[in-house]
Amino acid sequence: MWWFECSDNQLTSLDASKKPRLTYFICSNNQLTSLDVSDNLVLAQLICSNNQLTSLNVSKNLWLPYLKCGDNQLTSLDVSKNTRLTYLNCSSNKLSAGALNALFEMLLTVSKGIDVNLYIKNNPGTEDCDISIAKNKGWTIDLDIP
Repeated sequence: MWWFECSDNQLTSLDASKKPRLTYFICSNNQLTSLDVSDNLVLAQLICSNNQLTSLNVSKNLWLPYLKCGDNQLTSLDVSKNTRLTYLNCSSNKLSAGALNALFEMLLTVSKGIDVNLYIKNNPGTEDCDISIAKNKGWTIDLDIP
């Protein structure tokens, strides 16, 4: 298990490519506008909230169960390849109702008894999105921010 945390700094860039075995990566509360985690294939937890990220590509992080990317500038988020995702916090971004609905469509349907949580509060589309898409897949939608 490899852990890297660099939260609460004023970082504007960060290169994690030389740490491919990272399992826990926390870089919240910085000034990052981009983050490349494509070489970090065994991530179990990615917390990159409170930055200035305009995009986040987690398509190669197939094992990722926990993603907290709230308080950024994301207008879309593709989690279609994250088949182990059980926690997603994308609150306080710039996700429209259409982007949220597309995100909900990407989520896997889970079996009863599996706890999966999705946080979407404070996005422009939160009020108009169709949360039943995610609920019908077994996800708990929480409009509060933990």
